[in-house]
Amino acid sequence: MTTSAVASSLAAYDAAAEVEQRLGCPFDPDAGITLAAGVQADELEAVPTAAFEAVWSAGCHEYLVPVDEGGRLASFESLLGVLRAMSRRDLAISVGLGSTFLAAVPVWVWGRPQQRRRVAELILARAFGTAGISEEAAGSDLLATATTAAPVADGFVLNGRKWLVGNGRRASFATVLAASEPSFGLFLADLAALDGPGVRRLPKVRTVGLRGHDLSGFEFRDCHLDASAALGNPGRGIEMVSGMLQFTRTMVGGMTLGAADTALRIALRHARGRILYGQPALALPPVRALLAGAFADLLAAEATQLAAARALDVALHRMPLWSAVAKYVVPDFCVDAVSACGEVLSARAYLRENVADGAFQKIARDAAITPVFEGTKLVQLESIRAQLASGVRRRGPAELPLDLLFGFGEPVTAWAPRAPRPSIVYGRADEVVDLLDAAVERLDDDGLAALGRQLVAVRDETRAAIGHQAAHRTHSGYDHARRHALVHAAACCLHLWNERRGVLGGVAADPAWLAVAVRRIAQRLGLPVDPDREAEDRLVTHLQELDDDDRAFSLVPLRLAPQYRR
Repeated sequence: MTTSAVASSLAAYDAAAEVEQRLGCPFDPDAGITLAAGVQADELEAVPTAAFEAVWSAGCHEYLVPVDEGGRLASFESLLGVLRAMSRRDLAISVGLGSTFLAAVPVWVWGRPQQRRRVAELILARAFGTAGISEEAAGSDLLATATTAAPVADGFVLNGRKWLVGNGRRASFATVLAASEPSFGLFLADLAALDGPGVRRLPKVRTVGLRGHDLSGFEFRDCHLDASAALGNPGRGIEMVSGMLQFTRTMVGGMTLGAADTALRIALRHARGRILYGQPALALPPVRALLAGAFADLLAAEATQLAAARALDVALHRMPLWSAVAKYVVPDFCVDAVSACGEVLSARAYLRENVADGAFQKIARDAAITPVFEGTKLVQLESIRAQLASGVRRRGPAELPLDLLFGFGEPVTAWAPRAPRPSIVYGRADEVVDLLDAAVERLDDDGLAALGRQLVAVRDETRAAIGHQAAHRTHSGYDHARRHALVHAAACCLHLWNERRGVLGGVAADPAWLAVAVRRIAQRLGLPVDPDREAEDRLVTHLQELDDDDRAFSLVPLRLAPQYRR
C-alpha cells in the first residue's frame, strides 16, 4: 500500500493530529497547556482557565457538535482521538468537555430542531453543559430519582436536587432526569435563559483527583420550564439516559488512554536518565518488565477502545453490551498501567515537584476516578451480566463484518444522531467474542494459538454458566461478566492483529505487542502463562523509538507535537 493510500485509510485520525500540533507539547513551558500549569491549578483547586482557552482556540469543542448542527463531529473514532489529545495534557479539561457532551447527546438524538439549534449555539460559543442525572440518595439507581417535573398548563415545574454532576456551577444548559407523567422524563433546562430563584448552584465538591474540574450540583425550587423543554416522548427518560450512556461511557476510555500515555512517557524518560548501580534504570530487568507490561496494558485497552468507538459509528445496535465492556476494561487497564509507571518512578511518583514538574502524582489521582465515571465497575458488570443473560435466549449468527468493525481509520458516513437511535438490548450476536475461534485459527504463532484456544474455552464455559444462571444476581454471575469482558478485550487484540496490522504498521505490525498483551489478559483470567521476555524487550525498544520520534504510545501511527526536552 502506498503512503498516500495509508494516509487516506487513516483519515479518522486527522483531527487528533491537528489538535496535537495546535496544542503543542505539554512538557513545554511555553505551550498552551502545560503539565506544570496543570499541577499549579490542581494545587489551588482552581479551574485551569488558560488550558480551556487553549482547547477552545484549537477548536476541540467543535467536535462535540454533529456536522449537521454546524460542528465537526463526524465520527466517534475521530472524537476519540481528540479526547486522547486533550487528556495527554490534563484530564480536567477533557472531563469538562466530556460532561458537556454527556448533556448534549440526548439533545442530538431526541431533541427537536429548536432544541438542537440552541444547544449547538451554546457549545460553539464555548459554553458548558451538565447532565442532571445523579442524586445523592439515588446513586446509580435511576428509578430512585426524586427530582420531579410536575405538568402545569404551560409547561412543567421542576423541583429537586442534582449532586455530583460535572459542570454544575458553570453550565449554561442542563439535561435533567425527573419523575413526571406518565413516568420519568428528560428535560432540557436552558440555564443561561432562566432568571430568578428557581435554580440554585451548589458548592464545588472537594475531591482527591480532578481538583480543577467543576464537580458540584444544582437545586431546582419551583423552577418553571416551558412545554418545549421536554426531550423525546413522555415517559421515556430512563430509556434515553440508558441510550446516552452508551456514547459517553464508551468515550471515557479515550480520556484514560491519553492520561496513561503521559504517565508512561514520564516513567520511560525517568528510567532512561536515572542512573542506578552504574547504569540507566532502564537496563534493569524489573524496570523493563514494568514498562513493557504498562505499554501492553495500554495497547490492549486501546484495541478494546478503538473497537467500541468505531462500533458507535458502524454497529450502534451492539453498544448496550460493548459500551459496558469497554467502560469496564479500558479505564481499569489504564489505571493498572499508571500504577506500574508509579513503581518505576518509586518515591518520585509521590512528589509534587521535580520529575515532569510533579505531574505524575496528579495524573495518578486523576486517572483513578475514571473507572467510576458513567457508572462504577460494579454497575458495568451488572450491565454486562444482564445483557448476556438476555442474549442467551436470542443468540443468532454473526452479522457484522470484522473488516468493517476493525477497519480503524477508514472513513465512515457522518454521524446521523436520529437514525439509528440507541437500543436497549444488543441484539442476537456478539461478533467480537463469537468470532474468536476464527481469529485464533488465523494465528501462525503456535504458543499464542494455544493460549487463544484456552481463551475460547473460557468463553464457552462462561456462556454455559450464564445460561444456567441467567436471571440471578450472584457472586458468580458478576465474575462471569468480568471474565466475558476480559475475553472480549483479548478478542479485540486478535481481531486487530488479523484485520488491521498491515495498514497501521509500526508497533501494530510487530507480534511482540500481541504476545505480551494477550498473556497479561490471560493472567487476569487466572490462566497459567509464562512471560515472553523477548517480546517485552521489543516493546521497551518500541517505547524508546516512539518517544524519540515524537509519536503516541499507540497502535495508531499518530505524530505528536514536537516534544520539548530539557
